[in-house]
Amino acid sequence: MKIGSVQITIDTAVCVVFYVSCLFYSFYKNYLISNDTLQNYYYLEEGWSIFPGRRRDDYDWEWEIGKKSAVGNLWIFALHAILFEVVRIVRFRHVSAALAVFGSGAVLYVYGYKVLVIMLLQNVTFFAVSYSKSTVGLWLKALFWIAVINSVKLLYFYDQLNVLLGIDNDKLLEFSIIISWNVIKCTCFCIDRCKTKDDGSRYRLVDLLGYSFYFPLQLHGPVIIYDRFKDCLKVRSPFENLNTFQRAKQLVLQLLLCFFWALVMEAGQHFFYINIIQLDLKLLHKINLWVLYGCGYLMGQFFYVKYVVFYGIGIAFGRFDGVDMPQKPICIGRVHLYSDMWKFFDRGLYEFLFRYIYTQLCTKTSSGARKIMASSITFVFIYIWHGLYTFIMIWSTLNWICIVMEGFVKKFCGHSKQLAAFVGTHVFVLSVLSNFFFFAREEVGYIYLQRTYYENLNNYLALYAVAYCFFRTGEWIKSVEGDRRGPLKKAF
Repeated sequence: MKIGSVQITIDTAVCVVFYVSCLFYSFYKNYLISNDTLQNYYYLEEGWSIFPGRRRDDYDWEWEIGKKSAVGNLWIFALHAILFEVVRIVRFRHVSAALAVFGSGAVLYVYGYKVLVIMLLQNVTFFAVSYSKSTVGLWLKALFWIAVINSVKLLYFYDQLNVLLGIDNDKLLEFSIIISWNVIKCTCFCIDRCKTKDDGSRYRLVDLLGYSFYFPLQLHGPVIIYDRFKDCLKVRSPFENLNTFQRAKQLVLQLLLCFFWALVMEAGQHFFYINIIQLDLKLLHKINLWVLYGCGYLMGQFFYVKYVVFYGIGIAFGRFDGVDMPQKPICIGRVHLYSDMWKFFDRGLYEFLFRYIYTQLCTKTSSGARKIMASSITFVFIYIWHGLYTFIMIWSTLNWICIVMEGFVKKFCGHSKQLAAFVGTHVFVLSVLSNFFFFAREEVGYIYLQRTYYENLNNYLALYAVAYCFFRTGEWIKSVEGDRRGPLKKAF
């Protein structure tokens, strides 16, 4: 069967229609339950006037803080773009110094001198260790900073640190995100510096500071490896056409697209109260499966839109500045393999993990056991970098198990797509359930696991039927759009 220029088999078309129908019905059921009978409903903020009688679910603290920061610092983003364009036009030779001065000035203005001192200390100490030319020493330094960050979070994050640094709780959370991003930036920069065979002219301390303090990517991300960033530090040729107007037009269009998705996020929060639903554990135990799994799907979609906005801002300004930025996150509603989720959601983080951890431990020709060992160490880093919390440990462990199992399914099923879908859907279901630990917390994740695997066999069979159609739909979309690895080939 052919739809336009797209070929689709009858059984695949049935799966697509069934999957989409189930989605819309589950959305409808979640809309019905999102009303004033929910616990904490009257603590929600008043909604937009165009939606009379609807409050807005403002319990996603990451979205609320990130949105406030993006709007509040928009003038700094604009000033950065103007100043960096002036630097390019006048062919200022010390590009890294300009970025470092502006970025550190922004940190000083927004967070104060104590935060600035800590960030400078982080960069300087990493750079000092790189003189040893020891990648082991750099990894130990990275683990030291991660341990410090985690210790502070676990021991006295809100009790003392905000007072000590002279910032409010929102700014404290932002600072913890920035300093965690910088662990990755400092690590990849210094490892590249140890291995560079050129004159090291792009691996000076001022270059590290320009990279770490580059304002558009400081807070919202995405993190990018230094190899993507360093080309923007080159002094431009006097004959180069900067196309300032065209790039500015593209920047505005990309920011308008981010604004559109932000409106979608805000509007959706008026009709689907997924954040306060997941706070009511008794409700999650008794709601029907349409609401339960629909709520889980919406958790993922809101998470996706949130990072399309946050990463989209950084990507827009980075591209305007000539940085080789990765693509935006892929929609999770079309990913049927969680190895693809890791590759194509946070592409910058994946490049770092792949280049600096995984491929340092194994190669394409390595044995299966060595590849499993390398992937396990990679996920250990993911766990400790995100934070030593129980829900992070469960999420990262289950994700690693599922990715290993995907490899076994691929090997076992060979070229049989039907068999791969039939067997792989079982792995896909567990992969999806693992993310509820990350989106919410361990108590919510346990409820999803219990209701799926232990409450009633029919629960699992019903979820499996929908997930199978999801799997087939994702497989079909992937075949239609072609090879997604194109944007990543430069990094590998």
